Amino acid sequence: MDKSWMMESKYSAKYVVGVSTFMDFVKNNKGSKCKIRCPCRECVNVCFRSQNEVEDHLLLHGISESYTKWIYHGEQFEFTAGSGNSEGVAHNVEFLDGGLNDLLGDVFPVTDEGSTNHGFNFGECEEEAKRFSKLLNDAQCLLLPGYSNMSKLTFIVKLLHIKVYCQMSKKAINMILGLLREAFPNSAIPTSYYEAVKTLRDIGLSYIPIHVCRYDCALFWGEFKDSQSCPTCGTSRWKVVEKKIPWKVLRYFPLKPRLQRLFMKKEIAQDMRWHAEKRVDDDTLRHPTNGDAWKDFNKENDWVARDPRNVRLGLATDGFNPFGIMSSTYSIWPVIVMPYNLSPWKCMTEPFMMMSLLIPGRNSPGKDIDVYLRPLIDELKDLWENGVWTYDAYKNEHFQMHAAIFWTINDFPAYGDLSGRSTKGYLACLICNEMPHRKN
Repeated sequence: MDKSWMMESKYSAKYVVGVSTFMDFVKNNKGSKCKIRCPCRECVNVCFRSQNEVEDHLLLHGISESYTKWIYHGEQFEFTAGSGNSEGVAHNVEFLDGGLNDLLGDVFPVTDEGSTNHGFNFGECEEEAKRFSKLLNDAQCLLLPGYSNMSKLTFIVKLLHIKVYCQMSKKAINMILGLLREAFPNSAIPTSYYEAVKTLRDIGLSYIPIHVCRYDCALFWGEFKDSQSCPTCGTSRWKVVEKKIPWKVLRYFPLKPRLQRLFMKKEIAQDMRWHAEKRVDDDTLRHPTNGDAWKDFNKENDWVARDPRNVRLGLATDGFNPFGIMSSTYSIWPVIVMPYNLSPWKCMTEPFMMMSLLIPGRNSPGKDIDVYLRPLIDELKDLWENGVWTYDAYKNEHFQMHAAIFWTINDFPAYGDLSGRSTKGYLACLICNEMPHRKN
């Protein structure tokens, strides 16, 4: 069955016809009167709704693109475990629950030529091949022999999600895993929290911890990496010197590998050229590409504009209370970047929003946010001046990718912190600015 319509815009005629085909498929398999799971981007197969409501949701919100096997709506998939296989490895696995097949596709480049098993190309990099083989084995290894509803990798991902969501300790996870191993001795359940985390490290979802001065003066990073006290105020780096516990820890997620992964899958690599090849240029502002700022940038930097694969980024940041308690003053600040190369219905969606920094609380960084932004700014400077060698799966070639921040997205207080200008009092208006008494 053709499912290419799932990747189309929800406003396209092909998508509308595809939704109609999907609903006919549901009626043939489930009947026309029962409630079904809604696979739209808002419900993601969690909510049960009437079929008319599901059709309306699909047209309004779009379908979840990771739902490539319609297992909740009548499509069958089978895991066939080989006999005599003690670990229950599933062969011919086309779909990995939770979208992990797509996740592995993002980690490793895909090519048409010189590909190895499952279409992944490693060239001469043996370490990459070993990493992928291990991940693929974990993704295909059934949690229990004969139990086909969950793989080992899916179990680990969901377990660690529960740990974070419920604020469970490592000791609690180790005890739970020990109990499960005792109850199911022939299972592929990891023996400890450390083993579970080690399995996920090869996916590349790690971050760099950077210690921060107690008073937000400087980062212990770069030339101050080994300093034991703040180079500005002289405060000790450690809250508890004996145990080497830092006052604050900034989580930095490198941007380059995340941008490179956008080009590792053919479909996404093709979408990254949308702004130059597929947009309609009719003087209607549907996308930042149609704006004067984008056009002026291309004129001043024609060497960037010549290759549509060079990435234009937006940056957004704001504080929030992670504990959901209004009486708590704790505030943590994520810094998010998103690529504007993509179409309007993709560039601001969750799969393409990349967290680059997680600024610790308890208080807002205020004007000192520039201290925390240094790792990201340094990386952006390098991406602008030198770029990074990137593989394009759509063109099956390598190219030098450059990137630039175009805009920031903030409310007024966060804008003031990020830009360093005043957003209150005299001359606070961003529009009249230098001419506060100008009449429209």
